[in-house]
Amino acid sequence: MVSTLVVLALVGGGVSWYVLTMPEPEDTVTAYAQAWNSQDYAAMADLAEGGDPAAVFEQLDENLGVEAVQVSTGQVEEGDDTAAVPFDATLDLSRAGEWSYSGELPLVHTDGEWKVDFGPAAVHPELGDGQTLVRTNQWGERGNVLAADGSRLDDGSASGSVQMIVGEVGTASEENLSDLGPAYEIGDPVGVSGVQKSYEERLAGKAATAVRVAEAGTEPQDVAEDARTVATLGGSDGKDVTLSLDPEVQAAASQAIVGQSKPTAIAALRPSTGEVLAAANVPGGFNRALEGQYPAGSIFKIISYHALLNSGLGTGAQMSCPKTVDVGGRTYKNAGDAAYGAQSVTEAFATSCNTALVQEVANRLDGASLLESAERFGFNTGFNSGLPVFKPSLPQPDSVSLLTASSIGQGQVLTSPLHLASLPAAVADGSWRAPLLVNKPAPGDRPEARPLDNVQALRDMTRAVVTEGTAKDVGFTGEVHGKSGTAEYGTAEEDEELPAHGWFVGYEGDIAFAVVVEDGESGSGAAAPLAKAFLDAL
Repeated sequence: MVSTLVVLALVGGGVSWYVLTMPEPEDTVTAYAQAWNSQDYAAMADLAEGGDPAAVFEQLDENLGVEAVQVSTGQVEEGDDTAAVPFDATLDLSRAGEWSYSGELPLVHTDGEWKVDFGPAAVHPELGDGQTLVRTNQWGERGNVLAADGSRLDDGSASGSVQMIVGEVGTASEENLSDLGPAYEIGDPVGVSGVQKSYEERLAGKAATAVRVAEAGTEPQDVAEDARTVATLGGSDGKDVTLSLDPEVQAAASQAIVGQSKPTAIAALRPSTGEVLAAANVPGGFNRALEGQYPAGSIFKIISYHALLNSGLGTGAQMSCPKTVDVGGRTYKNAGDAAYGAQSVTEAFATSCNTALVQEVANRLDGASLLESAERFGFNTGFNSGLPVFKPSLPQPDSVSLLTASSIGQGQVLTSPLHLASLPAAVADGSWRAPLLVNKPAPGDRPEARPLDNVQALRDMTRAVVTEGTAKDVGFTGEVHGKSGTAEYGTAEEDEELPAHGWFVGYEGDIAFAVVVEDGESGSGAAAPLAKAFLDAL
């Protein structure tokens, strides 16, 4: 709004009319409100006198966690050189909601301009000199972390492996307060690891927030008990987080590996859904079942044979299993220096013949075709399981040497027990499903199920491992399917054998699993008996 003043002047004996424009307080009020709404505190400072809105409001935003502002103004009441205008302000406070209040902006006419006469009362009517607003919090009841059957996992009774998944609740410190944001004060309960940390916002709920008057520079935890409260915003209790873990399956996994002298892990899945039923580790301190990084060894042959079958290799085809073979400039041999001669595809898989496999891979596959099958089984895929887990990786092999090494799970293949459990799960179900660890709230953007070809052939082959192959002497009962694996790692002197981890994966009914024994040397010797103990305990 601009006022005008019509002026009559005598010029050279004649009469002239002209118009002067005079500033109005409404112009300043409108610009000031617009700047406040956009939290442009530098612009507010240009429209004010007597104080520094930029410093005051920046501190206020930090104190209260102001995420957005909505200000409206009323009718200006103008005096001689002063004016006043009522305002309504709504502040959106992080994790507390909206807070609305009313006040009044004083204005002063100085040097031909209208300015906001800035002081504490221009921020909030109950503020005096040297004062600001801070927020203090009162948390409600924290949500629980539950197993799939609804039992509590966060009451201290769960095994160490489960506790690593659940995590711990600590207290907010000065060091992590800036990361947590203004909803927290030093000493507030806060998740510091595992589910408790990843789902802090859901488990903690929303703190009841009190906006209080304090001396400028006062930290929330130092606000006096009798400090004036100008607003209270209601909070809400936290909500539970439900994991897919099955206490009975978890107990069986823990029982199977307890007392192992070498680092060992079991991960178990439900093939029909991908839900993680168990993750057990010895010793404690590191969740190798979910986060361990290992070469896959011969477990990868599930993928390699999937690619070969897709390339047209029939299950009735004959393969040749000599003691050694040179492919791509690399010499391959079999465990125990075995040589089986002519074998069917199923027999070569069941005995885990390296030399037969790498010859077929070199003749029938390339890096792209092997990678296609590997990614069908979840390699290079983020699971979005609900918690951070290791992402299995395989760069596309760019040479025959890397192609054949990758086909037996060496080379640049890197995976985890959780991921390798998803391979037999995919064979059992017919589709690869990303492992899922949190059922509620369901994670977003979980990869869709990936249907597989030639599933029945893979089922027959994994069954043959147990009935006539590397695991025939383990003593499995029931309709168990599996695959043993020995995964070399590290370096060795010339003519020395590399150290190796022992793997066994498999499924029975709607339970799939992977067992790894670090430095176990033999999958069938070290890992398969633990898999049997796991299934026997169910």
